[in-house]
Amino acid sequence: SLAKYSPERHAAVIPSPQSDTNRMSTTMSNNLYDDSIRMLWASKLVYSFAKLLQEGRAGGLDLADTFPPEVLAAYKDERLDVRDLGEGNGLSFNAVLKIVVANAENLKKIEPEFEYVAKMIEKIQAVENADESSDELFLETFSSIDAATQCVYGVLKDTKNKRVTVVFRGSTDFSTRDWQTNLSAQLEGIKTPKLLKDGLEGELKKRVLVHRGFYEYIFDNKRAKGDQRYDMILNDIKPFVEQGYKIYVTGHSLGAALSSLLAFKLAGSDKSWIPKPVTCISYASPMVGTDGFRTAFTLLEQMGHIRYLRVNNDADTVPTIPPFSLGLKRRLMKHVGINLRLYDDSFILSHPNSNGWGFVNAVRNSVLKPVWSVLKYHSLQTHEERMNAQKETL
Repeated sequence: SLAKYSPERHAAVIPSPQSDTNRMSTTMSNNLYDDSIRMLWASKLVYSFAKLLQEGRAGGLDLADTFPPEVLAAYKDERLDVRDLGEGNGLSFNAVLKIVVANAENLKKIEPEFEYVAKMIEKIQAVENADESSDELFLETFSSIDAATQCVYGVLKDTKNKRVTVVFRGSTDFSTRDWQTNLSAQLEGIKTPKLLKDGLEGELKKRVLVHRGFYEYIFDNKRAKGDQRYDMILNDIKPFVEQGYKIYVTGHSLGAALSSLLAFKLAGSDKSWIPKPVTCISYASPMVGTDGFRTAFTLLEQMGHIRYLRVNNDADTVPTIPPFSLGLKRRLMKHVGINLRLYDDSFILSHPNSNGWGFVNAVRNSVLKPVWSVLKYHSLQTHEERMNAQKETL
């Protein structure tokens, strides 16, 4: 659970209010590690699967022997929507992994961390094969065909734990809008979710201020052809939620920022079909909003509508940026949620309302970290190595 580990070198800082900690720890399936590692795997595989589809659409892969015929007929011109496959369950994760394995030689050329991905696939297959009577994990939709202008995401279904998971891909290269999104650090007002209005004061009753680039990528993308990502995601997950599935959201880096905004919007919605709490587990997230966003987010935690675990490596600089917004009126940016901060041989659990994380720490960490360490400590592989080293205590 969240409260049981106190490293020798670092005292665990437990979030306030205490009920938030208890809520997070008692509703996880087994422990913090089991839920978090599955979200990490999804956050990594979304990169590799998007690369594979992109290469296939460009004619660089022959997928005829690995893609189901009905999928192959549509994916080159449309987003991947396989919800009707497998008697309505979707494309089994075992089938997805077979596609990746069958194209291993080609994937090696386009995936710099292929060896890590291959080991991850073995672990997921071991989980799936533990019960050979049926598949448990399924891919439902994957939206990447319009990656040049819109964020990439997938929707997964876990029939054993009754979860539907939205996973966002992080930043890639300059052929997409990812980096333009990252650098658009002006502020944008997001309408205050209806369930929060009675608990907030002043302008916060109307809007909270967040990172403009992240906000527009999901909710107000002027370059989108058709529906906004938020509306697409609602349509993707609603059939499963109506069957009693809980909502999980995850992502890495840019994907982590997007996941926190989506979770915030869903958790504060008064739509009767959206179950609470919404769970978000993110990796290496940059800062997303101002102090008002943190206030609103914390209120959702206190109301029991959201559970957010934000995981990052100690030496990673990305979670320290942007320390303040751009534009004429600059404001300090703030983190939200319970933070699991990973070291080589220990970890700290904290909440922004109890540990005073702010500008001084952000500057200290970003300035004093050597540039060469950025990629290493930002990678999901380093996150997983550190989590594995402390598996028994998480």
